[in-house]
Amino acid sequence: MNDGARHGAEDDLRRDARDDRTDLPFDRIVERIRSADLPPRSEVDAVVAIARGGTVPGALIAYRLERPLRLLRLAFRNDANVPARAAPEPLGAVPDVRGLRIVLVDDVTVSGATLRAAADRLDASSTTTVAFKGRAEAADVVLFPDVPRCVRWPWFEDVPPAPRPSDPPRAVIVAGVSGSGKSTVGALLADRLDWPYVEADDHHPAANKAKMARGEALDDADRAPWLASLRAELDRHLDAGSNVVISCSALKAAYRRVLTDGRPEAALVLLHGPPRLIAERLREREDHFFDPKLLASQVATLELPGPGESAFVIGIEPDPERIAERIVRDLRLRPIDTGTDAGARDAGPRADARPARAEPGGTE
Repeated sequence: MNDGARHGAEDDLRRDARDDRTDLPFDRIVERIRSADLPPRSEVDAVVAIARGGTVPGALIAYRLERPLRLLRLAFRNDANVPARAAPEPLGAVPDVRGLRIVLVDDVTVSGATLRAAADRLDASSTTTVAFKGRAEAADVVLFPDVPRCVRWPWFEDVPPAPRPSDPPRAVIVAGVSGSGKSTVGALLADRLDWPYVEADDHHPAANKAKMARGEALDDADRAPWLASLRAELDRHLDAGSNVVISCSALKAAYRRVLTDGRPEAALVLLHGPPRLIAERLREREDHFFDPKLLASQVATLELPGPGESAFVIGIEPDPERIAERIVRDLRLRPIDTGTDAGARDAGPRADARPARAEPGGTE
C-alpha cells in the first residue's frame, strides 16, 4: 500500500470512529472509578499512566487513591489506533518504580499486550493493571467492559453530562448486589420522603429463599415470577397516584426493563462498589437467608447500565444517609404531602420514623 492509500485508509478509520461513538461524561467515569475494585490506597505506592491516552485516566485514579502519578510514554499505535510498531517502545526515560506497588493505567486495551509490555519494563514489586475500556479479561480492572464501541472521552472533546429527567420521578428503585446497602438506603429514602417502601426480599417465594439459603444461585426462571410481582407492586402504587421506593437487586438490564419499561416516572439507582468492600459487609451481617458465598455469582451476573439505559450509578463508600441525601438531591425528589424539596428537610429521624434495616442491604 502506498503512502496516499495508507493515509486514506487511516482517514476512513477516524471518520468511521467519529460516526459510531459512545459519549462517556465525567460523572459516569467518576462513578465507575469510585466503585471499581482497585487495591486500597494502603497497598499502592504510585500510579503509572501510559501516555498519551492514559494520562487523564491515570490522574483521576491517582487522585482517588491519593498517590503520586508518573508517566510512561510509549510509542505503539498511531492516531487511527492502528499499530505502527511491532511492539510498544518507550519514548524517553522509563519511571523508576522498581520495588514499588503500582497501579498501571491505560485508556483502552484490546488484548492487554501494551499493559503487559509496560509492566515488564517497569519491574515493580506488584502491578494492578487498569483500562478504562476494553475486554474484561485484558486487564485486572476494566472500568467500561460494557461499552463495545469507540468512545468520546470528555478530556478530548466537549461531552455534556448525561441528561436528567425533566420531572422528578414518582418511584425510585434502589438496586445492587447483596450487601451493597440497597435495603438500608431504600428505607432511609422512603422515610425521608414519607413514601411507601417495598422490600423485594418480601416478594420472594419460599422456594427461592430456601435455594439461596442452601448456597444455590437463582436463575432467570426463579426470578421471573418475583420480578412480575415487583412490577405489579410498582404499577399498583403509580396507578393509584402514590409514590413508592423499591429496593431490588435488578442485576441484569433485562430485569430492569421488566421493572421500568413503560414507566418514565420510575427512576432506577444502582448502588455499586468494590466486591471486597461488599464481601466485608456480608461477613458482618446476621439473621439473613442469603449465603455470602453467592456474592461472586451476583457480581458475575451484574450488568452495569450501558449507554442509553436511564439508570444512575452511585458508589457505596459514603454512609447510607449521605447516599440517600444524594439521591434526593440529584433526582430532585419531594415528599408526598408538600411541595418542599426533601433535600431541605431536617435529616434527623421523625418520632414515627420506620426503622431502617440494620444490615447493609438486602439480597435480591
